[in-house]
Amino acid sequence: MSSYRIAIVGSRQSIQGFSLLGADIVPAETTDEAIAALYRLKKEMAKDEKGMERQTYAIIFVTEDLASGIPAEDEKKLARGALPAIIPLPSHRGSSGYGLARLKRIVERAVGSDMLA
Repeated sequence: MSSYRIAIVGSRQSIQGFSLLGADIVPAETTDEAIAALYRLKKEMAKDEKGMERQTYAIIFVTEDLASGIPAEDEKKLARGALPAIIPLPSHRGSSGYGLARLKRIVERAVGSDMLA
């Protein structure tokens, strides 16, 4: 059985420890670097045990400080398709609230009301 990989995009000091958990770390210091890395990771393909091409990453974490600067147009393009799931998480500076606000928007679109209020 083949397995998907997990990556994390953010400043080196925020993400370095995740390599101990087996995640692929992708350093990015600016939002532009993060956007380029997210597009590259989303396009990365691997062959499964049957020789079929599939996406390499199932989950890509990105630190909130970088994710909050991603333009809406890029966010929509990156969110297309089931995989990979792009999940914001707090950086070493703490939470900015961006991740929770994004989750509220997604739930509101799916359900029609803000159930997380």
